[in-house]
Amino acid sequence: MRHIARFDLPYAPVLRDIPMRGADELKRSLDDIVTPGDLTSISGATAGALRACRLTGGGVMATVQLGHQEVRHESGHLCELTGDDVIVLVALDGNGSVTQQGRVMPFSKGDITFRRARVPSVARIDEPASLMMLRLPIARFFGHSTSRHASFTPYKADAGSSIVGTIHRFIDSVMPAFAHMSQATVAAAEESLVALLSAAYLEAVDRTSTVCRDEAQQCVNPLRWSQLTTYIAANLCDPNLDVSACANALGVSKRYVHMIFEAMGLQYSRYVLQQRLARCHDDLGNPVWNSISIETIAYRHGFNDPAHFSRSFRACFGMSPRDFRQRSSEAANARAAVVSTVRARGRSQQAGR
Repeated sequence: MRHIARFDLPYAPVLRDIPMRGADELKRSLDDIVTPGDLTSISGATAGALRACRLTGGGVMATVQLGHQEVRHESGHLCELTGDDVIVLVALDGNGSVTQQGRVMPFSKGDITFRRARVPSVARIDEPASLMMLRLPIARFFGHSTSRHASFTPYKADAGSSIVGTIHRFIDSVMPAFAHMSQATVAAAEESLVALLSAAYLEAVDRTSTVCRDEAQQCVNPLRWSQLTTYIAANLCDPNLDVSACANALGVSKRYVHMIFEAMGLQYSRYVLQQRLARCHDDLGNPVWNSISIETIAYRHGFNDPAHFSRSFRACFGMSPRDFRQRSSEAANARAAVVSTVRARGRSQQAGR
């Protein structure tokens, strides 16, 4: 984390009042404590108290009251951030929306939104809101589910969720008692809150995936799947092969293409990558192509970055393309030697007769 240098923030449970003198001071405070961005006040909106503290296990927590305002985090604001953090926004009151990666997440009282700190986003307050915000290292947020890092997507956990309800009861009942707890108890309670937030996120992901999968299974057509995979197989050499190209070729929407893959329990980009890797694997293991460079083989099957191809190949097959080709060549030579020996013995035996 980089942006808390201006404040000597105490550790939980103490929340320090951050002095503010207008919107500019609020912006600078939010930049340093949560994540940098541009703050726009609409209709002369003003903000209430901002309080913040460090979390004992890593991260920052803040509470703030915002009026009709918009906070926009662009790439230029985020380029100097270090680490990889999750921004959790708990709506204690009011409503608005959070947008990231094209996903618009309207929220109202009780809802919780999750987004990545280093990815551009927009948070808009449509009705004066009281918010709790946490910035958590992504490894801490996921804990034992760290393997989901690569697939992190912004989501909203609805207020009606029993897990979300437990989080709010924790905020209302347990957090006020932090001041009377020992340091060890506070640390353990804090871990409980983080675990509940992670559970709320994963529940939101599972619910959304289930809805999409059910929709896809209702409308997917086996013929469409055959047409789709045939088109992909015929066009793997095109590095610009994307969902739009597939949708145009089949005369369907991009969403429908994604739904077909979801119904099959697959993801478009991963499927295409695996198909390309399989073709490269076959060519690198075939002595016929030994005179063709590894880079050329990668380009022939749609890769446009040799380094990316090499990393993907190693992740899939457990060795570099060069090592695989060498081993395949050695194995082919060994087989050829055995065949040659057997044939020579056969000729010798025939001559002896």
